[in-house]
Amino acid sequence: MKKSFKLLVAATLGAFMILGIFGCSKTPELYTDPPWLGGSNIETLKARGNYSIFLKLMDQANYTVPITKQLFTLFVPDDAAFEKYFQENGINSVEDLSKDQSVQLFTLHVLRNPRSRFQLIYEYAWSELQGPDGEYASLFMRKEVPSVSAPYTEFVKYSPANRIGQTLKIYTDNKFVPLFTTDWFEDYGGALDGSDYTFMYPNSQWGGNMNWHSSMVIDDPLFPGEKEVRTASGFIYFLDKVIPPMPSIEEYLKTNPDKFGLYYDLMQRFANYINPRTNELKEQEYKKSYNDVSNIAEERGTSTNTAVPPQNMFTGFIPSNDVLQAYLDKFIPLYYPSVDSLPKVTLYYILQSQISASLALISKLQHGFFNSFGDALVVTKSDIKDSYMCSNGVVYEMNKVLEPNVFTTVPGELFFNSNYSTFLYALQTANMLTGLSSPDNDVTLFAPTNATIEAYNIRYDKDRLQMQWRGADGIWKAMRATDLTDFVQDHIYYGILDDFTGEGYIKMSSGNFIHYNNGVFEGAENQMLGDNLSIEATSVNDKNGILYKVSNPIKSYVLMGSILMNDPDLSTFADLMTKTKLLAMKPDSYLKMQVPFISFLSQTSFWTGLFPTNAAMAQAQLDGLIPPLDTIADGSVNKDQSKNIALKDFLLYHFIRNYAVFDDGELSGPLPSNRSYVDPLLGTLYSTMTITNNVNNLSITDLSGQTVVVDHANADILVRQGVVHKIDKVLKY
Repeated sequence: MKKSFKLLVAATLGAFMILGIFGCSKTPELYTDPPWLGGSNIETLKARGNYSIFLKLMDQANYTVPITKQLFTLFVPDDAAFEKYFQENGINSVEDLSKDQSVQLFTLHVLRNPRSRFQLIYEYAWSELQGPDGEYASLFMRKEVPSVSAPYTEFVKYSPANRIGQTLKIYTDNKFVPLFTTDWFEDYGGALDGSDYTFMYPNSQWGGNMNWHSSMVIDDPLFPGEKEVRTASGFIYFLDKVIPPMPSIEEYLKTNPDKFGLYYDLMQRFANYINPRTNELKEQEYKKSYNDVSNIAEERGTSTNTAVPPQNMFTGFIPSNDVLQAYLDKFIPLYYPSVDSLPKVTLYYILQSQISASLALISKLQHGFFNSFGDALVVTKSDIKDSYMCSNGVVYEMNKVLEPNVFTTVPGELFFNSNYSTFLYALQTANMLTGLSSPDNDVTLFAPTNATIEAYNIRYDKDRLQMQWRGADGIWKAMRATDLTDFVQDHIYYGILDDFTGEGYIKMSSGNFIHYNNGVFEGAENQMLGDNLSIEATSVNDKNGILYKVSNPIKSYVLMGSILMNDPDLSTFADLMTKTKLLAMKPDSYLKMQVPFISFLSQTSFWTGLFPTNAAMAQAQLDGLIPPLDTIADGSVNKDQSKNIALKDFLLYHFIRNYAVFDDGELSGPLPSNRSYVDPLLGTLYSTMTITNNVNNLSITDLSGQTVVVDHANADILVRQGVVHKIDKVLKY
């Protein structure tokens, strides 16, 4: 088909060239147009006689000369269609239209290039015409036309902050008219009987084959059954209705405040004004856009890559004012004085849940679809009051608010409780809300209040829209992403935790462990500071888990190296680690302080440190297991390299890699130390030790056969992603 089509185009162009070269021939009858070609677009319409209003509109829009001289595709309503349009809109005649109105209206009926029916349906992309068998087939159904909305003014109420109180003039980009065809509905998986079309366009008819936006492409009156009229200067398609000015979803919501004023007002918290330009009157104009939420002011819709033809359109499932107000009234009075005080993240989820990044057909919606957050939802016909197709998508006026899963699952209460807004912002900034809102994933969430988080030197800055922490210098600054993620994940457990009787340890999603004892909890830093936490309120969610409101944040920022550096009873072992360069103080530019860094901890996720006390180290020196500390030079350790290796091996044997072992009776058996050696056949192996684990009674049997019992009073010192036990004897490998 492609080959024959290209041959036809070539033959047509050849005919035009011959006519151009031999236009003054004395025998023009040899080169007359073929009978199927007819005259030009304008000559064809004049000959038909009932398209005079379209021709007047063309002239008034100053398009007669371009269409005379160039190749165009025209979508033409007859005079009766224009008269009906004028009557419905209070217009006496085409002469009543201004120049700008004429251009806006006429250019909705024009494509700058000649397009056959095949070329209309299958767009040219990636150096080829997409045909029925192409990857995208007929999915590129939106056609750019030179029509724009008339510039309008807007008073800035909320965003951006530097524009509040200003009145700005807004311009739009070119419109994209959708071409709905049977081919498109088939390729898109819609209904072929036109029911999807008439649901989006309740005041239009489905032509059974092809519709240009709200109008049906009808048969050529002279040739029934033919939609495509070829002329010497392009193509003509006849329409049953005039295409009215096409507002974007942004413009439609703005101009219908009686229906959508509340939703539109909430959207303005995310508005922005970009790409300034100067018009003919030397006035500054701006293009409107939105940050964070879907940019419903973008004429290209969701297909913003200009390298390919536009494809997708938005779907706005917009609740009417009364429906949205009733929804907000369920939550706002509890903790917030008004909608203006709601967290911006709450508004974001309310707004974004009502917008889809693709065109949603009713035949598909009733079988389910996924919203912007990947939540599975079902919308029925009874949920939709009315529909209106805009230039960049369809608006369904809704009888209900489409609640995102994040509102109805474990974190839902945080969105409407002002006492937990800081933790809510922390979850959002760390991108954790999606994982907490899936009904398929059970989760336990510990939520501290704003006040307790700020006492821990963490807060949310609403002006800068960032999570911040306060350092030792007292200055608030942006929180490091890794620290924020760790902080948030310290409060998340994927699974159900509903029994905290007795004593135990829980590995949180951060990889850090918390200790509980009959409902009292502590992380590593809580343990070090002596400020544990308890559960103040419990909310069991029937979809995916439990929310615990707690009296204090879970704090975990204690490094294993900090235990060595700060416990005087471990100073000998720490000094030896330092002299062998296994432990060092390194500057942290973010914290602006020196941080104790154990060189090998990054090799794996979990560690157990078995740190001998000073007394144990002194006995090891007496037993000749290690040299006296004052004989060891920093860095070089010993001129005898074998002794250097032996000393490091001694130290590395006091770390268990890959496991955090508590004296909780859970984990026993042979475990790998961090002391490695090379086996000729098996490669690198790690020396092991055997753990015997009873509740509050942990013992280690080393490779010499010695058993070291850990005193419970010196056990279970929490650190990041691990634990430390102080032991009264050194281990022998």
